[in-house]
Amino acid sequence: MALAPRPQPRRRSSRRCRAALAATALLAAAAAAGSAGDAIEVASCPGLDRSPVTFSIDCSHVRDPAARLQCAPFIENQACKVFPAYRKITGINLEDHCPTISYTIYDQDQWPFQGGDAGGYAGRCSAKLIADVSVLRKSALGPFDTHELLHVYQSELGAVPSPHILFASSQLEALREIGDKYGFESGFARLKAEALGPDFERTFASDRVKPDERCRFAESNLEARLYISNPKNVYEFWRKLEHGRLRDQADREARFNRMFEQVGGPGAKAFLLGHGCSSW
Repeated sequence: MALAPRPQPRRRSSRRCRAALAATALLAAAAAAGSAGDAIEVASCPGLDRSPVTFSIDCSHVRDPAARLQCAPFIENQACKVFPAYRKITGINLEDHCPTISYTIYDQDQWPFQGGDAGGYAGRCSAKLIADVSVLRKSALGPFDTHELLHVYQSELGAVPSPHILFASSQLEALREIGDKYGFESGFARLKAEALGPDFERTFASDRVKPDERCRFAESNLEARLYISNPKNVYEFWRKLEHGRLRDQADREARFNRMFEQVGGPGAKAFLLGHGCSSW
């Protein structure tokens, strides 16, 4: 069911009132669909005539009626908060390849994947998530997810050296953009402790990091350091990176290392060369 803001009366009204009425109509329609167990679509957001990408959600694999009622606010947050945040951060227009992004939510015992990530899976223009980490997520903004949608954006970059490169910085910046103050501040403090504390060098020097994994380990740490020094660097990461589809791991690392050098300068290059990366 396509959701759109409720038609406005002919009398003049303020922009704020129109946005409030649109939001109320969208939520009411989505909640009604969610309570009936229907698939829900969000094609527009308050203040926008139409979103560039239509979001849909299927909660037919969730049994608890209370959990199913959270499907409507979840998909609205994905469409109207998380999606535009990543659009701004990455500079990528997903509608070029994904006119629709679909979500499927599952109870834990209905999860169709074995092994790997226990909570979510991202496809080309889709995501599958367990209810506990999606529609049942507690926050001041209601339920949302920043992880799987970022994988959809990441697929536009081509081959990457590690599955979650640019995730630490991008997810934190998305929390800031959507207004999750607690999530951002607690995550930023945790990132600083992990990236700038002594554990990185101790782990790097130990046998826990294999020789062929050292450059990827260093790239993740440098990403965090550059973001901590200036959060605006995450916008540069996405814009300066060369896209490429080669399977060669050395080529993947070199593409990202050239980008990190452009953003971080000579110090970034020296850090990577001193921590297991080959010259590029």
